[in-house]
Amino acid sequence: MINRFSFFEIIKSVLQAKILKKSFVKERSLTPVLPSAILASEIKKSEFKNYSKRDLFYYLFENIFYNKETIIKIQSNYIKYVPKNSDKKFLDIGCGRGEFLSLLKENNICAKGIEINKLEADLLIHKGFDVTNMEAIKFLKNTAEIFSGISLIEVVEHLSFDDIFELISLAYDKIECGGKIIIETLNPQNISNLKFFYLDLTHIRPVNFQTLQFMCEFVGFKNCKLVYSVPNKKGYVNYALICEK
Repeated sequence: MINRFSFFEIIKSVLQAKILKKSFVKERSLTPVLPSAILASEIKKSEFKNYSKRDLFYYLFENIFYNKETIIKIQSNYIKYVPKNSDKKFLDIGCGRGEFLSLLKENNICAKGIEINKLEADLLIHKGFDVTNMEAIKFLKNTAEIFSGISLIEVVEHLSFDDIFELISLAYDKIECGGKIIIETLNPQNISNLKFFYLDLTHIRPVNFQTLQFMCEFVGFKNCKLVYSVPNKKGYVNYALICEK
């Protein structure tokens, strides 16, 4: 038996649909997206079985929902913040398909990448990049290496508070004096981002720049800058927080 509240909600919806000249129920066919992801793959379909379903899923997902050309255009703006006169490597955490590593290489900056997805790590290693397939916190805890700077590009929205805090704390310890940390993520102050934030189901929560700035300053970073990218009607899609040790 339908309750009174539900009945009136249905009537209200029907009337609104009539006012908006929309049908109460609408159906539409969807174009398959997986074939395009497979077509864009840099590994053969016969090799898919060599990787976990999760790693394969995310690699193919990125091929469709993360435009490589746009990513390169955004990340090219960060090169000027990377130290150029250091004898230390620059560390790109969560290097993914290698867009930022490629930009660093083009600018003659010696770099290393960390990537948790084995498929993506293997692809980059095959291309000649110095990449370790490991979880970032574990890597930073176990390495004795010091870096000229560290980038966390589209990483923090995938992490819990505890992991973000530990990662930024460890990053501070592993960056040389005068080095930089670059943290890019989606801008939650742009409300249009919220419509698509959970399109990527590995996203946990959006992170405000004020929170990251406070966290970076708390562990010791200073001279923070904010860099916005990709403007739309509601503001900017991304922001990057860039701080100095």
